Amino acid sequence: MGKRGRDELIGRLFEVAEDLPCPEGIALLRAFSERRPSDFAFLKSSDLADLKSSAFTGIAEWDAFKDHYVCCGLCHG
Repeated sequence: MGKRGRDELIGRLFEVAEDLPCPEGIALLRAFSERRPSDFAFLKSSDLADLKSSAFTGIAEWDAFKDHYVCCGLCHG
C-alpha cells in the first residue's frame, strides 16, 4: 500500500471535527500500519478514545504511538 493509502486509513480514524495527530504521531501510526497491517486494519477511532484498554496493548508500534499521544499537547490539545 502506498503512502497516500496509508494516510487515508489514518485519516479515517479521526472525526471530521478532530485534528489529526502531530507529524510525529502520524509517523508513529504510519509505522504501525506498515509493520503490522493486519493489526492496523482492526484499529477504530474508538480505540483512540480509550488508549488504556485497547486490544493493541503489547504491540510495540501501538505502544509507541500511545505513549506519544498521551503526552503530546499537539495531538490532543
